[in-house]
Amino acid sequence: MTRTASPTPATSSSARRGPGGKGAGLTRERVVEQAIALMDRDGAAALTMRGVARELGVEPPALYWHFAGKDALCRAVVDSVADTLLVRTSSRGAPRRRLEHHFAAIRDHWRTHPSVLELSREFPPSAAGAVSQEGLRLVEAMGIAADDALDVYRSLSWTVTGFVLVEQMLTRSVHHQRVSDTRWVLAIEDLHADDAGVGTPPSEFDTDAVFATTLALALDGVERRAAEGRGD
Repeated sequence: MTRTASPTPATSSSARRGPGGKGAGLTRERVVEQAIALMDRDGAAALTMRGVARELGVEPPALYWHFAGKDALCRAVVDSVADTLLVRTSSRGAPRRRLEHHFAAIRDHWRTHPSVLELSREFPPSAAGAVSQEGLRLVEAMGIAADDALDVYRSLSWTVTGFVLVEQMLTRSVHHQRVSDTRWVLAIEDLHADDAGVGTPPSEFDTDAVFATTLALALDGVERRAAEGRGD
């Protein structure tokens, strides 16, 4: 009797052999690292499959072994930068002071990758990480009820990320001139000119000070909400 060979099972996409040629040995992590480096150097608009492939010295099809398309790469880039966020929050001190440190660290982190933050407007990172969980605990420690803490923390997070986005826009503003790393001048000709045609002096401000004020106002609101919840 003739024995019929069993059909070879189909190979899943995850078990496929990787690309050959210059793409051999290319990993998903390496693609993401290069995409982040490209954006940090040239901005969000530079992130294309062809551009990343050129930086890696491979042909664009090699990237499609790891990502279905540009959207998948964009999500991986945002998630990768978000995952590297590390906030060392002390277990000592008042919850408000610890939250100030928490959000200052988040601001500093995203300022190092402004183009990735810009990209995150279209591809928001997950809010389920350890950093977010620590922030939620601090919000509850300020007196916010557990069933309200997520919305409060989300509001604070959006305030901080929105601030960083506006902060980064200063570099492209035709009305702002940088004085130092965090100091800027709003210089608009004849701003608020009086009847004699004399304008007010240029307005100088420090983004660190503005951030501190912004966060303080937001946390003042959290404290008021907590007091209302207690019936104070």
